[in-house]
Amino acid sequence: MAPAARRAHLARAALAIFASRGIGEASHTAVAAAAGVAVPTAFHYFASKERLVEAVLSEVSRYLLEDLLAGNDDPAVPAPSSIESVLMAFCDSIDSDPDYARVWLEWSVSIREGLWDGYLAFHRAALAGIRRILERGVREGTIRREIDRDDAARVIVGLAHMVAQMKFSGASREQVVRTVHSLVGGFLEPRGDAP
Repeated sequence: MAPAARRAHLARAALAIFASRGIGEASHTAVAAAAGVAVPTAFHYFASKERLVEAVLSEVSRYLLEDLLAGNDDPAVPAPSSIESVLMAFCDSIDSDPDYARVWLEWSVSIREGLWDGYLAFHRAALAGIRRILERGVREGTIRREIDRDDAARVIVGLAHMVAQMKFSGASREQVVRTVHSLVGGFLEPRGDAP
């Protein structure tokens, strides 16, 4: 296996270990066993536990920001629909590949040295991505002009936690769709009596 492919294979195995055991409990030994390689191979690609954690969290961040957020923001559809698409793509990813959401959930409450600064950087990037969609919506008239875009971005990113809790507690996709649609529409869309 080429070095880049081996590194990606090990990172994917580490993601699965982090999802099942927790960020703090993952080890090179467990990752090597899951990847079917020798422990020295895991250390060759990730020289320390910190490097292993960094690689997994970087992949979680990339997946959420690029594949789900940017990948589901279609400028050809109204901004509220794009926001719903992003949230529903996250919902669907919990069925298709729950490891990302499991690690993200733990990361989002890991308010301790070494993890929190990285999460805040991810969070700022997520807020910026949602804010861009909101600003487009204000320009196109599909989002209330007077809405505070920073507050709205925080609410929408927070909705991802609600979606994860719904899915992990057994809610159907249809329940999530209804909830997301009612919350996004009620919060963002212009009101008939607005000036």
